Amino acid sequence: MKRWLWLALALCAPLAQADVATARRQVEAQQLGAAQATLEAHLARQPEDAEAQFLLARVLAWQGRTQAALARYRQLLQREPDNADYLLGQGQALLWVGRPRAALEVLERAARRAPDYAEVQQLMQQARAALTSPATTTAPALAEPPRRRHELELSTRRDWLDSGYDDWRSQRLDYASTQPEGLGWYAALLREQRFGEWDRGAELGGVLPLDANWTVQSEVGYQPSPHFLPQWHADLRLQRRLPAGFLGAASIRRTEYETTRVDRLALSGERYWNAWRASYTLNLTDVQNAGTPIGHDLALDYYYDNLSYAGLRLTVGEEEAVEEQRLITSDVRAIGLQGRHWLDGGWALTWEFGQHRQGDYYQRRWLQLGLRHAF
Repeated sequence: MKRWLWLALALCAPLAQADVATARRQVEAQQLGAAQATLEAHLARQPEDAEAQFLLARVLAWQGRTQAALARYRQLLQREPDNADYLLGQGQALLWVGRPRAALEVLERAARRAPDYAEVQQLMQQARAALTSPATTTAPALAEPPRRRHELELSTRRDWLDSGYDDWRSQRLDYASTQPEGLGWYAALLREQRFGEWDRGAELGGVLPLDANWTVQSEVGYQPSPHFLPQWHADLRLQRRLPAGFLGAASIRRTEYETTRVDRLALSGERYWNAWRASYTLNLTDVQNAGTPIGHDLALDYYYDNLSYAGLRLTVGEEEAVEEQRLITSDVRAIGLQGRHWLDGGWALTWEFGQHRQGDYYQRRWLQLGLRHAF
């Protein structure tokens, strides 16, 4: 009897290995549905095969079935909670499903277990970048693309000015569409009131990941009959992901007013670590026939509950501004707080308030509130 049992086990082992090998060949041929069927049939016979479960979890994630993949990863990690490969796979699935904060927590666990695991370090940078720019995350070339995310926001803002100036008012309707390792785009309709006049305009932009590290972004804006806003602007930005959670970027922008032109070069650096993001931007501006102001922008953000965040903004240096229908350049000092809090059902509240001093011309305080929906 024992001899028959050993014979059966000896025959089953090669068959089990053949099933997994067949599934791997199907994955290489991008036959993900067939690979899933092969692995599920195999696991029905041998449910404890961790290698097959791990491959099935990845196949499910590659097909966009991230919730099913996450369930498989939870089962695997119950048995081996310190397995860096399982943690890496779970972190990737969380990133694709739009939960970069949770992904970062998992990947930090993997990094503590395997500090030299290059793929873990790379994915951690992607998760940190995705906290502010979801289009920068990366999916395997053989996978079907994860589900595209759309967001729509309606916001209103009011600025209170001193020195006898009328208050400003503005409303915006913003739309954004993002997808990991795919083209992202955004657009906005806006209207603003200053100095007793209303201006209306539109903006359109796109974000294209060139590879795992490089991203290019472009934006244009147009106001058909402006009183104080520019007639148009165009912006081009190139971003590079760097080691240790750093990002570097450079952008050029041209803004055309009725009476003058403004060119700006912006050089920025960002650092992501744990739940934090810090950035610095140097703005070098050339105002036609009016000098070359230099400004500095600093930001510090804290992320919680995935994409919810609260942040501090500081601006110092020189900046151009519109006073009635004249473009002026003066020293500026500004401080602001802003944030976005995601609620259940894909809804978020956005907020921003602060104070801005435009040299000796005026001081303004502002408050902006918005409602955002993801679908």
